[in-house]
Amino acid sequence: MTRNRRPSEQGDTMAPVPTAPETQVLPDAVEAVIAPAAIERALAIYQQMKPRDQSVIVQARKILTQHIYGMVDRGEQDEQRLTVGGLAHLKAIEREHGIKSAHGAEASSPT
Repeated sequence: MTRNRRPSEQGDTMAPVPTAPETQVLPDAVEAVIAPAAIERALAIYQQMKPRDQSVIVQARKILTQHIYGMVDRGEQDEQRLTVGGLAHLKAIEREHGIKSAHGAEASSPT
């Protein structure tokens, strides 16, 4: 967390100035509320783009969960950025490898 600094009363040394509370997000809130909401939103968008086998959806959820929590670990707290980052990662995996269906056929193939 970056804090703005202002001169202290004892001279020219800089004392931390807390950032506005409305711009701060508690780390627990990110992991417990924001990240799961971003995962669900990204998964809902992914499902709307094209019908997919349930096993592909399960794999997509796993990929999104790992990637979005990785973004949280790197400091991202914005739900929209987490959602978009998750979707971009999922589409990149689809382009490179496809996401295989458990029923043998590749349900989501690269184009």
